[in-house]
Amino acid sequence: DVGTVATKRSMPMKIALPAGLAVAALAATAMISAPVSAADLGGGSMKDGGYVAPMPEMVRSASGNCYFRADVGYSAASDASINWAQTDPITHDYLTSDVATLNFDNGAFGEAGVGCGSGSRGLRGEVVLGYHGKRQLDGEPATAWYAPGGGGAPEQDPLHTDVTSYTMMLNAYKDLGNYGGFTPYLGAGIGMAYNKTGDVYFTGNPALVNRIEGDNELSFAWALMAGVGYQISDRAILDIGYRYIDMGSVHSDHGDTGNNWNPRFKLDDLAAHELMVGVRYKFCGPTC
Repeated sequence: DVGTVATKRSMPMKIALPAGLAVAALAATAMISAPVSAADLGGGSMKDGGYVAPMPEMVRSASGNCYFRADVGYSAASDASINWAQTDPITHDYLTSDVATLNFDNGAFGEAGVGCGSGSRGLRGEVVLGYHGKRQLDGEPATAWYAPGGGGAPEQDPLHTDVTSYTMMLNAYKDLGNYGGFTPYLGAGIGMAYNKTGDVYFTGNPALVNRIEGDNELSFAWALMAGVGYQISDRAILDIGYRYIDMGSVHSDHGDTGNNWNPRFKLDDLAAHELMVGVRYKFCGPTC
């Protein structure tokens, strides 16, 4: 049959045409995708017939926002409220009395701690331990005493002791922007102060020859700060600041060196204006 023969002869041609188009399409796809695949390999290599994946790219974040800090400074004592119930040497009555003409020595202090910042937000938090060295305190009880046979003239009776303070503060800061490497800031802190008094003693009054024993007190503390930081390297910041700190209160013991009972010497509003300079040093640089 001529039709049958023609049909049989045309079948290989019909099959070959789609097959050829498919091969051509695959070849074109391979040519188009070859650059993309080469780019995707990213330097990978074929070894022993297998694909070796490249090392993953490490994306380094902007870290280095945590730091150590250390400061030294000068502390100017603020006016404090001091009370001691003086004993009248004639009547032996206790006379509740404020201590006047107070002289509270200024002194140096040091502190160290760690902190972390939020980066672009300009917020920082710190935990800082501080030491305020022994500061001499002298005053005159406001209620004068009168020596027997002294013609009623009041006698001087200076009071003396010293105060040492240890602080632990939790501070929060807001950096106010960077201006040519200078970053001003404001801050506030709360914490605890461990205050200690030395022996309380008197000069000028022969009736008060014994020393009242010192004592210690754990007190609430708070502070307000302002200052400026200057970037001196990728890790180090020079910090110059001012702080007003209130370290609470402290008192003496009741006993004295003669085994007598005494009213306590009390010191309230133990505060200071402080100028400090220090360094904040980041744990690592901006490519940690």
